[in-house]
This record gives sequence, structure tokens and C-alpha cells, in this order.
Amino acid sequence: MRETLRTRMGWLHGWAGFVVGLLAVCIFMTGTLSVFDTEITRWMQPENQVPAYTPLTDTALDAASSLIHEQQVRGVSVFLTLPSARSPTLDVLHYDGRQFVGTLLDPRTGMPIPVRATMGGTFFFSFHYTLLEGTTGTRIVNIAGVILLVAIGSGIVIHIRALVPDIVRLRLSAARLRGWLDAHLLVSVLFLPFTIMIIYTGVLVNAGLILPAIPLANLFVHEKPPTTPASGTKAAPGVPPPLPPLAPLLATARHSLQGRDAGFILFSPDRLSVYASDASGPFLTRDHADFRLPDGRLLGMTTTPGRIAHTMQVMHGLHYARFATPGLRWLYFVSGLCATAMIGSGLVLFLMKRRSRSGHRIGFRVAESLTISTLTGLPVSALAFLWCNRMLPTSMAGRNRMEIGCFLGAWILCAGHASLCTSGRRMNMAWRPQLRLIALLGGGLPVLDALTGSRAVYSLPAIHAAIDGTGLLVAVIVLYIRGRLKGDGE
Repeated sequence: MRETLRTRMGWLHGWAGFVVGLLAVCIFMTGTLSVFDTEITRWMQPENQVPAYTPLTDTALDAASSLIHEQQVRGVSVFLTLPSARSPTLDVLHYDGRQFVGTLLDPRTGMPIPVRATMGGTFFFSFHYTLLEGTTGTRIVNIAGVILLVAIGSGIVIHIRALVPDIVRLRLSAARLRGWLDAHLLVSVLFLPFTIMIIYTGVLVNAGLILPAIPLANLFVHEKPPTTPASGTKAAPGVPPPLPPLAPLLATARHSLQGRDAGFILFSPDRLSVYASDASGPFLTRDHADFRLPDGRLLGMTTTPGRIAHTMQVMHGLHYARFATPGLRWLYFVSGLCATAMIGSGLVLFLMKRRSRSGHRIGFRVAESLTISTLTGLPVSALAFLWCNRMLPTSMAGRNRMEIGCFLGAWILCAGHASLCTSGRRMNMAWRPQLRLIALLGGGLPVLDALTGSRAVYSLPAIHAAIDGTGLLVAVIVLYIRGRLKGDGE
């Protein structure tokens, strides 16, 4: 009976894991990069050299007020993002139908900072969150998360009996199948709590999209602040009055928010709302203080009370990790990479176990080409995205679209190369060149950064050292993996 259960769980674990694993690798890899989305954006905009913790001045707030009023007079609905430790600029933004764009202001002087147009790290978040397909993509991501939880549960049932001996007797240098299995088990067990937590909270964030009957929509927290009136629409008729001084309102809002810093300000014809920062703590809320316009009188506080609401806010906070310190953020990043490695090694194991009896079949070759395209093509595309950002002219029109086109184009080329190689049953001919390309692009990041953003490297060394160093580390790891690939059987 027990063996029958393990056998059935093995079938479920293998097929459910492989079917959803290809998509899950993309979701986890881009989600891991999203942990440092703000830092990636700053790397991709080397013109922005404002250091962290730059104090916000009344002069800058007045300049932002004037710019906001100008936009409102033109009928553009904007909001104001306030400086934080990770993003120290004062941003006047609006939604253009695809992303939030606008003007970055120096928090000391209020002068606009001329930065290149780019989606930056937001692109990786959008891919992780929606697969670039809006609400439909978000539903697909959530369904994939549910199936992945099933695959993890079945994997626990399969390996629980011999789990400790397999971990203790780690045999990475043994037969390839045994070594891959032990590596798969190691990263799975060590990071299992994180993996389950991040998948569960990720599914819960948008559970209303796949279970619309559950009345939790009012408890969910939007990742990006909505604008009022709706983004991209014309404001109410008439010329809006000038805004009151923002500095006193922020001081009052901070007191009303129980000492929490403000994150952003939304504007409507008759009021403005100061929202608590996402980095204020593990409770990711949308608590805000409302002020009447044009005199700036405090109207009151808006909060979401109740234990269920607080539980949902914690779930959102754990998933987005906006409250995380740099050390905790790096822990999220490493854990995300290991969770990605767990899924990727599972894909390789699935193919290795079936190659001897199914390697000649077209379906198997398609599965192998998709696996190679995902495990190596996606890193190539992500690195190509960074390279494209620095290589394109800064004043070029449509830079955002060109960066995305470069990402997708590189991925399509990698997929085509993998398909051609696997059709002739030459798997290493697909793995090795693409791994070499990852090493070239990753190892070349520091050189690219030094040649195209030298002033930013000097003024913001921590951000640039972290991203360039990560590229170098990726290059070293993939060169080691490439060196381990021998023979035509891999």
C-alpha cells in the first residue's frame, strides 16, 4: 500500500513538476531578480547619482507641487513617490498605459534629473507577476503556483523515508543521475520553508483571480498605487487650484500614521492622500491620511481593521519583502536562486530518467529543447536586457520597447538554437554554447559598467559592485557547469 502511494506520488511529482516547472523557473528567476528591482533600475539609469539617505528639502517638495499642478492643469493624473533608502529621488509619475513614467527630481534642489527611459527592474517584476500578459498572465502564474505546491507535497511523500540518509551521504561526484538527485534534494530541503512560504503567499496575493467567489478583494494590496481619477483620463472640468505646502502635511501624516514614513501621495480634485510606506514594516498596508484641498485640512485616517485584514497584510509583506533590510533582502535573493535551482534540477532529472527509453521520440526532443531554452535562454535574455540598456543611445525614441525586444529576441534565438541541436540529438551542442554566452555576458558586466557608467560606479559603488559582482559569479558558476558536461548523453 505504501509503495503504491509512493509510486503514484512519483508519477504526480514528475509530470506535475515538469509541466509547471518550465513556467515556474521563469517565474522564480524573474521574481528573484525583482528582490532588487529598484537597485537594478538605478544600475540601468547611471545618470541618477543621488546617494541614499539624501535629506528631502522643502524646496524640492515645492518644486514637485508646481510640477504636479502643471500636469493637473494639462489634464494628466499624477502621483508623487517620496524618497526612500532604496530610491532617494522624488518622483512625479503617471501611467502611460504600459508602465509608470514621469520625472525624477533631486530631493535636495527639486531639479529634474535627466535619466534614460527604461523599464528597469520593473520589467522583471512585471514578467514575474503577469508574464507580460496582464490579468490573464496573473491567473496563469497563480494556477502554476497551486500546481507547484502539489508537486512539492508529492515530493515530500516520495523522499521523506530516506531523506536524512540521502542528505548526509551527499554524492555529487557519483553517477550523474545520483549526483543530480542529491543536489536536487539538498537545495529542496534546505530552502523548503522559504519555497513553500513564497509560493503560498504569492498565490494568496491574487487568490481572488482564480477563486473570485472569495470576498477578500478589499484586503488585497495593490503593488502599484492606483491614481484618482483613473490613470490616463482627463481631470475634472475647471482649473485645479495650486496645492498647499506639502511639508506640513507630511509631518501631520507621519503623526497620524503613528510614526510611519510616507511612501507616496495620491491626488484628486478635492483631496490628497498620504499613504504609509511599504518599507514601514512587515504589514504591507494601504493606510493613509486624507487632506482637503485646497486648504490642506486633515480629514482623517483610513485603515483596514480586523485580524483577517492584518493576516493578509502580513502575507503581502512577506512576499514583497519591501520592509527587508539589505541583509534579509540578500537572503531572499539567495533563497530564490536556490528554489530556482531546485526546479531546474528537477527538470533535468525528469529528462535523464526517460532519455534511454524515450530519447528518440519527437515529444522528448521538444521537451528537452524547451528545458534548455528555459534554463539557459532566460539568463541569456536577462543579461542581454542589461547590455541593451547600456548600448542603446540614451536619447533614442522607444528605448523601452527596444529593451524588451532585445530580451524576447535573445530568448527566441536561444530557443531556436536549442531546437536545432536537440532535433539531431546533440544536447551538449545546445548546452555548451549557451552556457558560454551566459559567462560572456555576465563576466562582461563590470567592463560594460565601467565603460558606460563610470561616474555612477564611483558615486554609487555598492549598487554597481553588487550587480557587476553577481554577473561575475554567474559567469564562474556556468563555466564550472559547462566544464562538467561531457559526452553526448547529457
